[in-house]
Amino acid sequence: MLEQLTAEGVGLWLDDFHRGRLLDGSLERLVAEGLVGGVVSRPAAVVRAMTDTTAYHDQLNRLSTTAASAEERVYALLAEDARAACTALEPVFRATNGMQGWVSLGIAPGLASDAEAVTGRSKRLAELVDRPNLLIRIPATGEGLVAVGELLAHGVGVHIASVYSVPRYVQAVDAYFRGLERATADGHTASAVASLVSVDVGHLNAGVDALLDGPARPHAAVLRGYAGVAVAQLVYHRYEESLGCSDWRSLVAEGARPQRLLWTSENAPESPRSALDRVERVIAWMTSHALPQAALEELRHREGFHGDTLSGEHGSACRTLDELGRVGVTFDSIARDLEVAAIERERAVWERLLTVVQAG
Repeated sequence: MLEQLTAEGVGLWLDDFHRGRLLDGSLERLVAEGLVGGVVSRPAAVVRAMTDTTAYHDQLNRLSTTAASAEERVYALLAEDARAACTALEPVFRATNGMQGWVSLGIAPGLASDAEAVTGRSKRLAELVDRPNLLIRIPATGEGLVAVGELLAHGVGVHIASVYSVPRYVQAVDAYFRGLERATADGHTASAVASLVSVDVGHLNAGVDALLDGPARPHAAVLRGYAGVAVAQLVYHRYEESLGCSDWRSLVAEGARPQRLLWTSENAPESPRSALDRVERVIAWMTSHALPQAALEELRHREGFHGDTLSGEHGSACRTLDELGRVGVTFDSIARDLEVAAIERERAVWERLLTVVQAG
């Protein structure tokens, strides 16, 4: 299946990265085998590694003797992880001329409602890591997207996360375009300013399916599992449209790179089977999937690949959303709820991370 995905231009990212993946050599091996072209550093994975392994003990012990706050210690731990991951992925980054080989690192989710705070912390974190293949992960809230534009304008690469709707994706594209325009006007090299947008297909499916399972919708079960795919199809359609617009033509003349798409199930404990089912249903050229290591390992033995599932499916996706609307599923409301829930999940995990670091 890996060869087929590669032929379709689909990349794969490791979604449950933590320091243990560095210490046991698994990240280096996955990169060498061509299974991984990017990494997402998630606090949830770091918390699990801190509580279940000794991977962080030495640095935690060193940091405990300093006067740094728990939050500054967290950023120091995450920055060390990110630097090492960036180094491991540097060969991919150079071989693909910056199209792959990126590491995504997030900031405290409590900042999401304050664009100025997001911008300031993100700049400091980028300087702390100091690697060309780093992306700072920002949630796609209204204030988050304001910060995205500021960061891109200053040449900081950004991963726009937790997108659940086409309108929010369109805003993410606009933030990229406007940020790039400002960056090039200020003398930054357009090709060095990167952006990625992740669509949380996993939680979209789960959120809609939970509504379809209710007794008030006895005939809606046939629509289970289609919501996330339909949104992905519509998002990919808008992605293709964005590459044909006049704004993009002006930017690409300056050397700009397309804003990539990453399909995820953020902070969800996916089984390898469900993760690979998602991959099979959401495939298109120049996109990537973020998967846990167990799913990446199982990919070698998986069959049943069906090729591109997103291109040319705009009409089909619209019909799916119409059918969902007829059974009372309102996507605007669901997208807002999922966006809020994503922030709350991240906030809870971040608080747990602070507690573990404080205790360490």
